[in-house]
Amino acid sequence: MRSGTIKSAALFGVLLGCASSQPHVFGQYNDLAPKVAPTQGERIPQHLTVQLARPANVAVFLVAPGRASRLLFPADSTQNMYVEAGSHLVETSLARAAVTADSSRLIRRPAEPNQGNRQRGGRGTGGVGRDSMPVFGFNQHGYLLIYASQEPLSYAALSSRVAGLSIPIEDSDALNTVTKLIRATTSRNGPWAAYATDFPP
Repeated sequence: MRSGTIKSAALFGVLLGCASSQPHVFGQYNDLAPKVAPTQGERIPQHLTVQLARPANVAVFLVAPGRASRLLFPADSTQNMYVEAGSHLVETSLARAAVTADSSRLIRRPAEPNQGNRQRGGRGTGGVGRDSMPVFGFNQHGYLLIYASQEPLSYAALSSRVAGLSIPIEDSDALNTVTKLIRATTSRNGPWAAYATDFPP
């Protein structure tokens, strides 16, 4: 009788652990209801499905606890952050980085003799190196975090004050830190909401 109770308690604990991987929500979530999902089959998030209940200004980050955060959307300063209500497929900064890296490999030419001094250090300045792509090893994980706001978001502020900063190693602390950093780039007026889901799924 008691062993059955212990087994049931253990099974409940395992199920509870699985349930803890459900999405995290922040802010006035029911108002804007932002969601983000990766594209099936992509090992790095090059395309995302962004969904909103109401039009909003949107930013999406790749949050890997214990590592630097990465701004995925907008992909660059020319991409519009204002997104209409509904579901939209968007291209990320990693898709553009991958294209740039492929292009730089295709057009690579032998160095001219008088340009040898420009190449010291072994790193080229053009293109994006392989090590710039996020890689998740065994048992490593991250999150796709979408932040939606009724007020404008600044690409310059997001890329300089949020992206690239090291974040805490604990999941909840990492997500809270990135969300607070994004909020700090705004005037903090009007409704906002954030949603985070596991990546890889």
